[in-house]
Amino acid sequence: MNTIAKTHPFVLVLLVGAPLAAGCGGSGTATTKNDASIEGGGAGSSASTAGGTTSAGGQTSTGGSGSPVGGASGGTPSAGGAATGGANVSGGSGGRGAAPAGGNTQPGGATQAGGATSTGGTTRAGGTTATGGTIIDGGITATGGTTRTGGTTVSGGTTRTGGTTVSGGTTASGGTAPDGGVATTGWVTIHNDFFWYDTDGNLINVRSGALRKFGDLYYWYGGAPDDHNQTCYSSPDLVHWTYKGIVLKTTGDANRMDILYNATTQTYVIFLKYIGNGAYFGIATGSTPDGQFTFKSQTLVDGAVIGDMSMYQDDDGTAYLAYVWWGTGTNKAHGIYRMSADYLTLDKQMYLWNEGSREAPHIFKRNGTYYYGVSETNMIDPSPTRYYTATNLAGPWTAATMLNTPGSNVSWQTQCDFVFPFTGTQGTVYMYDGDRWEPTAGFQGDYLWLPFEFGTGLIPEMDYYQDWDLNAAAGTWRAFDRSTRDVALGKTATASSTNGANAAAAVTTATTYQNYTATRWESQASDPQWIMVDLGSAMEIDRAILKWYSNYGKAFKIQVSTDSTTWTDVYSTTVGASYSVTDVTFAKTTARYVRMNGTQRGNANGYSLFAFMVLDDP
Repeated sequence: MNTIAKTHPFVLVLLVGAPLAAGCGGSGTATTKNDASIEGGGAGSSASTAGGTTSAGGQTSTGGSGSPVGGASGGTPSAGGAATGGANVSGGSGGRGAAPAGGNTQPGGATQAGGATSTGGTTRAGGTTATGGTIIDGGITATGGTTRTGGTTVSGGTTRTGGTTVSGGTTASGGTAPDGGVATTGWVTIHNDFFWYDTDGNLINVRSGALRKFGDLYYWYGGAPDDHNQTCYSSPDLVHWTYKGIVLKTTGDANRMDILYNATTQTYVIFLKYIGNGAYFGIATGSTPDGQFTFKSQTLVDGAVIGDMSMYQDDDGTAYLAYVWWGTGTNKAHGIYRMSADYLTLDKQMYLWNEGSREAPHIFKRNGTYYYGVSETNMIDPSPTRYYTATNLAGPWTAATMLNTPGSNVSWQTQCDFVFPFTGTQGTVYMYDGDRWEPTAGFQGDYLWLPFEFGTGLIPEMDYYQDWDLNAAAGTWRAFDRSTRDVALGKTATASSTNGANAAAAVTTATTYQNYTATRWESQASDPQWIMVDLGSAMEIDRAILKWYSNYGKAFKIQVSTDSTTWTDVYSTTVGASYSVTDVTFAKTTARYVRMNGTQRGNANGYSLFAFMVLDDP
């Protein structure tokens, strides 16, 4: 998700523009959705990341996790000591994809309860008992556990008076202009098909990593392109991401990073796929979520190397490893292992599927049912996602059932990284995160965030939304209805110049995720340039959303006017980026005309926009 947003001293902005209340702007009403089955405790999920080049303006994302094929042979030395054991492993496809959707333990807190029954989704049958997987002695049913908070509502900043120029501006994650923060209503907008940038305007690198919430902040971790540095970003609202630096350096290559907080030892523990495609299970520890971690150990799992892996933390605080096992051959099995109480060693194998060609394993829990998901072994190509379900991590598990994604047979051009549950006062939203290793013209962006919809069955459905709204504090979500909220839709747009057939009218024309790249406005290749939307009459507005092509504005302003002669600046930035979304919320003002006034292009071409939206959000 990408957006560039800037933080003005007002309400909110960024990926989430202003407070998007149900039915705000226009005459239509927005349907709020939630999942009524809230788990006691609260499981977090981990995101994945690895790759992607950092650049303030390009969307280029390089490579995958870069793990050398062949794996660890004979115990390769690692940061933290010489490896022991280690069978020679050769071949195998590059492990890519999902990180766990595990339980995100947070110190203290009370269990969120309640939630309205979710709508949408198709009924799914439970499936037949899985064959091939043998139950490994015992296993415990995770019950009880310490209560955890679902997260506190982030309030919006101080109201700023209209008409003042907001200077500077940092590129925000998810593609909204850094103005504001989270709306007072708690709604944020997720923009898919665009790239994510941090508040310094740099591309976020979090491949094959983890998303967690510790205290009042979300943390997004993952590997840098060199596979030796694990990065960390933090955000109060899932929109504005601040780069916290490299939290772990390793001498050997590492990816598939995950992290959990151990409340008993008060330690943050990082877990890694360490050295090779067939790799050791690596562990590092730290005292803070964004400080320096110390590498502690590397080990084989039941005497063999592993492929992809992720972590899950149950309601009682017990941690589990979901992993692909190479003990009987390359990617020939996958399973679940319970960790010791301090999370530093393996304790007991819970279940093993004797089934090959799977990767990106991850776990989440809903309404007392565990979901164990896997992707196909497909290198960096997208693949379908399958789920097994059980009421005990030791099984029995159902047969795998394909995630229903109407319109796509490869998880919307991604490989699942994790499923993160946002538990709030009204329900729980289960959000899918997929790594998009190979962006295409219609599906840009390194990461895809989409809400799951559950019907009366177990297996969710995942429809596609280029834009959708999330209220993490409430645990609800809704589709972003441009037809009722965008007051610029279908209105007249004019520009200082155009290039070829890329006319100004394209930015106010209705499009979908299937065809949004087919039309755009582009200016001549000179500075300055502008594009203006005439709303037809003066009206109250407080938000603008710009969706940029690879020809973007590096420095530009958003301005409003009642007469198209005298202009007031409501937003200004110098960190625009390629294939980003500028989503800006500003103080309510009355205007008829809204324009983007560009003063510095991001490359040698002209300015170019797919869409220019204007809203009046409560």
